[in-house]
Amino acid sequence: MRAHHGVTLTEMLVATACLGCLAALLLPALMDAKDCGDRTVCAANLAHLGQALRLYAGENNGYLPDCGACSLLGGAPTPGDPHHFPSGVDYPGSTAWPHDRRSVGNQANLWILVRQGYAVPAEFLCPATQDRPSLNAPNNPAIMGFLALDPVTGRPTAAEDLFLQRITAGRCSYSYQNQFAHPQTAADVTDVHNPTTNILLHAASLAVMADRNPYTRTRLVRQPVVSPDDQPEANSLNHGGMGQNVLYLDGSVQWQGSPLCGAVRPSGLRDNIYWPDAGLPTDPQNIPRSVDDSFLVP
Repeated sequence: MRAHHGVTLTEMLVATACLGCLAALLLPALMDAKDCGDRTVCAANLAHLGQALRLYAGENNGYLPDCGACSLLGGAPTPGDPHHFPSGVDYPGSTAWPHDRRSVGNQANLWILVRQGYAVPAEFLCPATQDRPSLNAPNNPAIMGFLALDPVTGRPTAAEDLFLQRITAGRCSYSYQNQFAHPQTAADVTDVHNPTTNILLHAASLAVMADRNPYTRTRLVRQPVVSPDDQPEANSLNHGGMGQNVLYLDGSVQWQGSPLCGAVRPSGLRDNIYWPDAGLPTDPQNIPRSVDDSFLVP
């Protein structure tokens, strides 16, 4: 009778090497497939949010969501029009909105879509990131942003703080056109028709939302950023710096391999959606300077 021999060490090593080679061949394809899937889901999120923005605008005289957070460059009272939201935590309709603006930033404006039932927190997450849905209750009138904050201290609640400590991520993956200026802002600071984006006044080619700005982050979230001096034309970091999904005011969503993908400017060049026309994107007081200047920030 013929004896059966076990697998030799050499055979095991050969088999392992073959499996390693096969994995090395398949891994790029699998990663490409995942990246493609992430981009597709991300684009679908932005497309739905674009619909939500337009529905909101249709019910608010053409204005996109804006909770009344004036720019510190303003210095004038907030307009007495119906599209500005009061807050149960602070009164954001003035230039003295204290802790919430520094903590949640421009994302407080997007949260209006959640509060009013136009969108849900999960739709603000890019699947290529570690971001997780907000813990805030959408029906809580005191909440104006994605972070769950204690209304007394302005600091994250215990559960939110635990999340921020464990995961270098946030509750919103997308940056939104900066709404921190208003029509009374001095003309030498910004175009008087520009503040508070309006679908009837602004160009359809204006970028209004996209994957997160690579230069800025909210004060309480330790997300990675890059230097605008070192990388003045950086893509969002959401998709590994390869590009970003961009939502335009007309509702279209496009994958762009460069941040120079905003409205065409008088110079003939396209606008950098992550920079304002003047100054650095890292200046917390900076705002868009004209009707075709996209400045997407957290």
